[in-house]
This record gives sequence, C-alpha cells and structure tokens, in this order.
Amino acid sequence: MNHYYFSECKANEKASDIAIHLYTVPLSNPHEKYSYAHSIAYELRKLNSYITVAAHGQYIASFEEICHWGDHRYIRHEHRPIQCSLPMERTILEKLLKKELENRCKSGYKMDNDLFRLANEQSMHVGEISIHPVIYISFSVEENGDIFVGFDYQHRFEYRKTLQDFIDTDPSLLKEGMEVVDPFNRRAYYYTFVEIADYTAGQKSPFLQQSVIDYYLEKNELWKLKGVHEKTPVVHVKSRDGHLLPYLPHLLKLTCSYEQLPPLMTKKVNRLIKLSPHEKMSKLYTETFRLLGQQQVLTFQKENVRAVNLGYDVNELDSPIMVFGQGYKTNEIYRGLKQSGVYEPSSVAISFFVDPELNYDLQKRKEVGYFVKKLESMSEALGVKLNISDQPRQLYGQLPKDFFKQDNLSYHLKSITDQFRGTVVVVIGTEENIDRAYVTIKKEFGGKEDLMTQFVGFTSSLVTENNIFHYYNILLGIYAKAGIQPWILASPMHSDCFIGLDVSHEHGKHASGIIQVIGRDGKIIKQKSVVTAEAGETIANSTMEEIVNESIYGYEQIYGAKPRHITFHRDGVCREDLEFLQAYLRSFQIPFGFVEIIKKPRRRMAIYSNKKWVTKQGVYYSKGNTAYLCATDPKEFVGMAQLVKIVKKTNGLSVHEIVSDVYKLSFMHIHSMLKTRLPITIHYADLSSTFHNRGLIHPRSQHERALPFV
Repeated sequence: MNHYYFSECKANEKASDIAIHLYTVPLSNPHEKYSYAHSIAYELRKLNSYITVAAHGQYIASFEEICHWGDHRYIRHEHRPIQCSLPMERTILEKLLKKELENRCKSGYKMDNDLFRLANEQSMHVGEISIHPVIYISFSVEENGDIFVGFDYQHRFEYRKTLQDFIDTDPSLLKEGMEVVDPFNRRAYYYTFVEIADYTAGQKSPFLQQSVIDYYLEKNELWKLKGVHEKTPVVHVKSRDGHLLPYLPHLLKLTCSYEQLPPLMTKKVNRLIKLSPHEKMSKLYTETFRLLGQQQVLTFQKENVRAVNLGYDVNELDSPIMVFGQGYKTNEIYRGLKQSGVYEPSSVAISFFVDPELNYDLQKRKEVGYFVKKLESMSEALGVKLNISDQPRQLYGQLPKDFFKQDNLSYHLKSITDQFRGTVVVVIGTEENIDRAYVTIKKEFGGKEDLMTQFVGFTSSLVTENNIFHYYNILLGIYAKAGIQPWILASPMHSDCFIGLDVSHEHGKHASGIIQVIGRDGKIIKQKSVVTAEAGETIANSTMEEIVNESIYGYEQIYGAKPRHITFHRDGVCREDLEFLQAYLRSFQIPFGFVEIIKKPRRRMAIYSNKKWVTKQGVYYSKGNTAYLCATDPKEFVGMAQLVKIVKKTNGLSVHEIVSDVYKLSFMHIHSMLKTRLPITIHYADLSSTFHNRGLIHPRSQHERALPFV
C-alpha cells in the first residue's frame, strides 16, 4: 500500500493552548505602522536577557513577560492565547514560534537568513564555491487554531574568497550593488557592497567616530582583528534598512546563487547536492525533527506528516493526449514528432550566422555543413521546410577569426544586421564563444533590430553522435521563433483563454510581462509583452486594462468572438486589485478566474512504497483553495522533483479544474523536447519580462506568435 507524505507536520497543540504576552505599542507616525515595533524589539531582547521577542505591526509578543522597557513604552499588555480570527495575531504567533526555535538552536546551527545551516554536516567545496546544507522552517497558524510547520532541505552558496582576497588581487572586480555576507557569526548578516573606503582600519571612521580597530577592541571581539593592521583597508556596505556601515573586508564574502553558477560549475555542484527522493526525504525528516526537538512550546507526532493526517486530499492526474501532424494523437512528444511531424506544417526563412572560429577550421567547417544539411532534411521530415538565405555567405572571409570575442562586438554587429533581415537567425558557435557573445547578439539583433535568434553551441558530437533528440530540440527552438505550433492538446481545458502575469526584477527595475495562451487546446495565438515599469510587485490597473484588451482582441481575431472565460495565472503572490479587474471584465460580460502560481513553495511530497521514498508525476494534494502539484518525475541523478503551489483566488472553477489545466499547460513548452514543471503561462511570462528588462527583446516586436525568449 502506498502512503502519501508531505514536508509539513501538524502540532499536537492548538493556538488556544498557548498563552503569550501581547503588547500594543503607540505609534507617533502612522507611516511607521509596519516598522516601529521591529525597531525596538531588538533593544527589548537585550534589556531582558535575550528572551524571545517578536514584532508585527503594532504588536510585540513574548512567551515571557517583558519587564524592562528602557525608554520605550506600551499602551496595552495582555496575557492570553491569540484570537485566531485575526490575521495580525496569527502572524505574530507564527513569528514568535520561529524566533523561539532560533533562540533554542544557538548551538549546532547557524542562522542564514531564515534558514538553519547544519553545523553537523560539513560544508562542501567546488572550486571557489562553498556549499552549505540548510533546513528551511516556517510556522503557520490556521483560523481554526491548528498549527503547522513546513520544511525543506536546501543548500546555500557563497564564494570561498573574502573581500580582502579580491582587494589584494583585483579590487576592480568589486562593484557597487553586489550582495555580500558576513558568515562568521552565529547569524549570517547580508549587506550590499558600496565602496572601498578612503580611510584604513587604523584611521578614524566618520560613521563610528573612532577607528575600526578601536571599535572591535572596545567590543572585546579580538578574533575579528586577526591579521588586521593600521593600513588594512575598510569597505562600506549598506544594511537592508539602508544604513551605511564600515566593515573589515576579511569578514565579508560575495554571495552566490545556484542560478548564477556557470554551466561547467553547475555540473560539478549537481554531483554533490542532487539527492534522490529517498535520500532527500530521509535526510529532511531526520534533520527537521532533530531541529524541532530543540524547542519546548510545541510537540509533534511523526505520523502527522502523512498528507491525509494534514487534511489534504490526494489526487492523481493522467498525462494529456496531444495532437501532432495529420491528427496523430499520443502523450509522448518524441513519438508524436517522429511518427507524424508537427501539427502546423509550414516553411521558415532562416539564415545561419556561423562563428568565424569554426569557419576558419576546415574540418569544423565541413562538420557545420553536414549539420546544416542534416537539420534541413530532418525538418522537412517533420513537415517544415527550411528556406535558407544565401545573404550571410557574403560575410565568409570578411570577419576576423576572433569576431565573437571582440570587446566592441555590439558595434561590429550593426554593420552586418541587414544580411539577416526577414529570417530566423541560427547562430552557430563554439560553446565558449556562444556563452561570451549571447547577450550582446541578443541585444543587438533582438532588442534593437527585432530579429529572432536561435543559438547552437557546436561540438563535433552533434555530427558524430547523430542524436535525433538533440536535433529535434534545436528545430523546436527555430519553430518557436517562427511562430509554428508543433502540437496542441487533444482535449479542451476549462477556460477559453489563459494569461500569464509576471513582474521581473533586474537591478531595482520592475517590469511586467505577458504570454497569452488563447484557446482551450493550449495553442499560442498571440504573444505580446506589455512593457511597463511597475511599482514594486504590483501590476497597475492601467497595465491590467491593456493586458485584457490585447488578450480579448487577439482572441477575437482568431475565433470571431470573445472568450467565454479567462483565467489569469499570476507568478507569485497576488497583489493586484481584483475588484477593479472584475469590474473591467464585467464590461465585456466575461467571467474570470485568478490563480497564484508559486514556483518554489519550499515543500516536498513523496510516496513511501516498498520501503523507499519515491515521487510520481501528476500527483497533487489539495486543501481548501490551495494545492501542491508534482508535475515532473526526474531521474534520480537529476534530483528530487520540485513542487508547484497553486492558490485559487476567485470563485468559479474548482481547484481540481484549475490544477488540471495547470498540469496540461506544463506539457505545452513547445520550444523543447523536455517537459518542465511550470505551466507555459508562468514560464514564458517569467522569461518574457526578464528578457525585456535586460533589453533582449524589441519593445514593439512585430513577431506576436514567436517566442524570442526561449
């Protein structure tokens, strides 16, 4: 018998069993509603022997009475359980439980943001990168008083070199705005690098009114001064609340994320951190219950990690059937393409932009020629004729061998753009040169000239191994740039039109993006990015109006009528004005649904079968308006499947109907042979807005069925 498990656990206690000291503090400034209590909580901890203190809104809370207030005061003190009907009080208890756990784990764990870094596990090293295993823990209090803890096993990354090492070798590598971390205390502190100061450790700092050396001597933190002398450099960093601080550079390191790792480094890191479901769940449950055992407020039973004991319904979805060329139906992309080709036979005008480094090597040039002919014949077999432009041949012998490596590549690209107009440009280069030139070519060809580009990192194995899967992947990328639909869904979804919404973040800039999947069969009818600078995380009402207008108009152009129902998929938490959206769509007499898609919910689900933890694609757990979907089942060496959290925000479609549509849309990534866990609404909206922020897509692109961001 299979047992379904989750990385959540229900506490034996309810919120009504836990009395807390709840203080309401006065507000002198209404604008400080969400920050004032936080600003004094730390001082109260110091004044009261570092007891657990949490703050939220106007509330300060503790499990013990706060006797010493210093210069601060409160206007109300209550000792009682929280009122679970009040979101503010539920939140303060959640924060207090988390703070209590942090305080109880002073030995054996280091706090790294909101993560518990495991001291009982050795850090791993790959080149200049340090990798630290961590446990994520969160508490949630429900309206009925139930208390749940959610958890995940993750890794944190940082560079092994300190800022002092960079200053000693090449200080120009340190740029303003870089994130840095002080990992040498019990809690890791994160800052933004500002500059190398114009004074040294032995000179007076204008921020401290004394030297940095004297500052640490006064604090009796002599270990921080090891190797420090009068001439040691000082750096300025900015804290998250905006304060400028002087710091000794040997106490700081540059941070790093998994997404920032170069491809070769990623492969090496994966060998260390990617765990099979059985390894991951075993380690996760062991470490989490060891951690929870440190606190004394809540108790847990290990059987309360079963989905059914947590109140979840367990459901399973079948993989959808897709339609390929000549009406052939199957649930396997490879079989569908090989058997009957693409759903929309067509022709594509393409051109090849070959890295001169390959062209100047006679053997490589022959291999590229063979590759092009093979690509052409395989595409014709799929039902798409490649009409290859002769124009780029004029460039042969005209470009230097190191063309892709030139520092002023963007300038030189301007003079050759006309050779590629009216075509999908297939850029073929060495993997090293493609990595180097990718962004520059995308900006010049795509962002400025509205040319669609498909990149191919060329190696001899492309020719010698004759990997059909690899060729199909390249061709699908070309077709996506040409607006060709290679397959559709055989059975309709529950909404006529799906709209993906995202706000991307790039160096402080925010921009919304959109991909429209119009039609119940998942076909991409129109893709248009709405280029607007958004205020923080929220998409403005005016932007939502434009998105709705574009979507409905695009639908009418194809079907001759307005959609009967629209579903919005929001990447992340919904902060939009749904009442405004409802009123605006009411003018079209179109009902709608709004759904949050959380890409990284920090949860894991697994099935315990035959004494082993496994995952299964298509399984989802649902409770109320929330569901967790396992949309993939990767090979064990790839690691454990990540979940997608789905939250229903409006009435209308049921959770089952919403999850079913999300799952079907995860099969519609038409640019790749590989299935991904996200629906295309979210994945493509994410890529679209990010590419726009980086200037890689033309702001008024005419290619509304193409996918320039894949």
